[in-house]
Amino acid sequence: METGMKPAKGFTMIELLVTLSISVFIFTMVTKFLSGTRFQFMQGTVNLQNLQDARIAINYLRRDFSSVCIYFGSTRTANSYKEVRALQKRAFSKPGVDPTSLTEKLVTIKSPDQISFFRFDFDSPKEEPVVERIMYRFDKTAKTLTRHSPERNIEFKGFEDVEFRLYCHSINPDVPLLWARFLIHEGENIYGTSNIGKPLELTTSISSPFLTSNLQNLPWNYETYQTKK
Repeated sequence: METGMKPAKGFTMIELLVTLSISVFIFTMVTKFLSGTRFQFMQGTVNLQNLQDARIAINYLRRDFSSVCIYFGSTRTANSYKEVRALQKRAFSKPGVDPTSLTEKLVTIKSPDQISFFRFDFDSPKEEPVVERIMYRFDKTAKTLTRHSPERNIEFKGFEDVEFRLYCHSINPDVPLLWARFLIHEGENIYGTSNIGKPLELTTSISSPFLTSNLQNLPWNYETYQTKK
């Protein structure tokens, strides 16, 4: 006949403390992992709508600048030949020229977030080519880039910064190029602070065969002039 007491069932204090410590450790590691994943996600977050606007703006700019031209005028005068030759020798305006000036006939940049130029309108088959004046202007306060044209204005949203630069490559200085930079950063709008999220930068370089032709073929005689839209 057994007279000993049955062993007590359950956790001892030491076992309970060990189990609790392991649970706290696992919970802490999972929390850190989820927090790190969320932080990395926020660091790379860019508003998809603004990214789409930036891509559309680049497409518009590519289409416009690829058909950019020098505006020679719509009427022939006694000095037209000299004026055409003077304009053909340079494609860009002098520094300090206001892009909003309606009398400027060359590609003009200001500040450097504003650019204006004339481009051919290929949908107008006339004897005198139709040209239209295009201007891109960046509003840093509103964070918008606006394309101005005679027909309508188009606004692209979600930009932190926009920059335009004109240059000629050292390998071939007779080919003028437009370099454009678009900076997108939506951390402030999404999370309430600009410290979260990294800006996404898009850049592009665009050439114009019409400007290149003007610089490389100075003897070309422009007979028809243009019609301004």
